[in-house]
Amino acid sequence: MNKIKEKVKSSFDNIKLPDFNMDDLKKRKGMVYIKEEKKIHKKNLIISLSACLAVCVCLFIGLGYFNNNVKVASIIGIDVNPSVELKVNKNEKVLDVIANNDDAKVILEGMDLKGSGINVAVNALIGSMVKNGYIDELANSILISVDNPDSQESEKLRKKIVDELNAFISNGNNISVVSQSITAEDKNTSLAKKYGISVGKLELIEKLIEKNNLYTYETLKDLSINELNLLLGSTTENVTTSGSASEKAYIGKDKALEIALSAASASEATWSEVEMDYDDGLMVYEVEFTYNNREYDYEINATTGDIIKSDREYDDDDDDYHSTTNNSSSTSSSNTSGTTNQSSSTNTSNISTTISQYNAEAVSLRNSINNLTVPSSHSEAVNLYYEWHNKIETLENKIDNYEEKLERMYERGELSRANYKSYENELETIEDILDKLEDNLEDKTNYDD
Repeated sequence: MNKIKEKVKSSFDNIKLPDFNMDDLKKRKGMVYIKEEKKIHKKNLIISLSACLAVCVCLFIGLGYFNNNVKVASIIGIDVNPSVELKVNKNEKVLDVIANNDDAKVILEGMDLKGSGINVAVNALIGSMVKNGYIDELANSILISVDNPDSQESEKLRKKIVDELNAFISNGNNISVVSQSITAEDKNTSLAKKYGISVGKLELIEKLIEKNNLYTYETLKDLSINELNLLLGSTTENVTTSGSASEKAYIGKDKALEIALSAASASEATWSEVEMDYDDGLMVYEVEFTYNNREYDYEINATTGDIIKSDREYDDDDDDYHSTTNNSSSTSSSNTSGTTNQSSSTNTSNISTTISQYNAEAVSLRNSINNLTVPSSHSEAVNLYYEWHNKIETLENKIDNYEEKLERMYERGELSRANYKSYENELETIEDILDKLEDNLEDKTNYDD
């Protein structure tokens, strides 16, 4: 046994190991590990960057697709009496169609406009309105309102639609297109909802109120687009009109002038002007003309041809002569001679009565506003504010117009300077009441414009 152990030990002692430096080996081994770690890190970095880039590309493509195809870029309002809204994307494709009233549901029945181009959708809607009798020879006006936050894009889209419809007109179709670019603010959206009309129609009414401060939302909200178009006249800021609004439901301007000339026993007019107006719930023609150095004003019922009011002014031996007739019963033109002699005392009495009525209205408004209950929500505050603001504004407009009338009377010598100044001061006192009412109304309703 001992011999075997010795032999094994001798064999191990005779084994020769390779000649190498352990420190050198460790150094080389470290270099190998470091090199492998760098390769792995670089590879992972490339993979991570590629993944991020892929995600960014997907997000970019997805966002671009959303902005161009899914997001609502513009809202196009189409009003006749049917009131429709088209929501369209940046590529001018229809995303949604909204019926604002029951008449709109009638013209949309059986139609699927989603995905169609704007021009296709607009033409289809107008065709359906014609087919269902909403557009005819008596009422041929269409209102197009384009709402886009970018004013340039809004105007570009409005023009594109109008150009398409103008081509429709040029082919012999008797329609009139009223178009506007709008911005649907919260205030107007709330007011439109209150009056049961579209934002586009509300903004058109606002433009008419700017032209004639005797108009109000309440008096115009129930008028058709064709009637509003007739009231627009030839020029209205920020509104474009093509084609002529139909007057076939009325006697026409030429007939109105003929009636007025006949009533004045005038064979012809040196100068004349006839405009459509809306007064006391009636469509009327305001007719003005001169004949033999006399100025004549007539208000004629646009439907029946009856003379409602007449006014004439002329020079008689260098003294101003003035005659006014109000035919409240809307009788025929034979009742237009009027009262030719009115004493200054009668005029003074009438003026005092009118100013007293304005003062009573202002006091009544003040009492009503003082008794208002603070609204519980912002939307209620907006509605309540504009309800009473419009009443204040209506009275202010009446007073402004009456001040102008008194000034004309003073210039014609019908009022003495003392009387004119006295009436002017009384009206200014009422206006001061109304100015304070505006501030009081804001406090009562908690409304901040």
